[in-house]
Amino acid sequence: MILKTTNPQRRKRGVHGVAMWGIAWALCGANTVQADAPTTAHAIHAIGRLSAVHIAKGAAHSVQGGDANCENLSIDTRRVAYFWQHAVRSARYNYLQSLDQGDCQAEAQLQLPNRKKVRLSLDNATGWGVLQIHQTTYYLYCEACEGLMGADFTFPSVK
Repeated sequence: MILKTTNPQRRKRGVHGVAMWGIAWALCGANTVQADAPTTAHAIHAIGRLSAVHIAKGAAHSVQGGDANCENLSIDTRRVAYFWQHAVRSARYNYLQSLDQGDCQAEAQLQLPNRKKVRLSLDNATGWGVLQIHQTTYYLYCEACEGLMGADFTFPSVK
């Protein structure tokens, strides 16, 4: 495909030139809603403390498109609070690189001090979580939270 343009240099670029601009745009962070936050900002500091945790269904389920056995995995308020205390903000790209189709997820509704109700989806095996605040998405990672939903999770202390 050749782009219609009056500049012959641009015409030679074609789709590859457009793709390169798209990659550059994505890498610069212009398309992320959290581009202004450092990737090391803890969720508790970057987003706020939790006022309440509501879990409608604590049982984990297979990630979309996956077929994992999530029978013995679940979340509770203690696990959500632990994740929140230790998770750091990261980029969507990092989350997608770590996404495991064989993983299990569980969801909780959180309430922040400003009365905003938000949705947190946690991935069991990878230690990742996705926070939805209206139309804004935050990607959170907690290295110590890998296996968080298992009955044998020990809640390790993190420095």
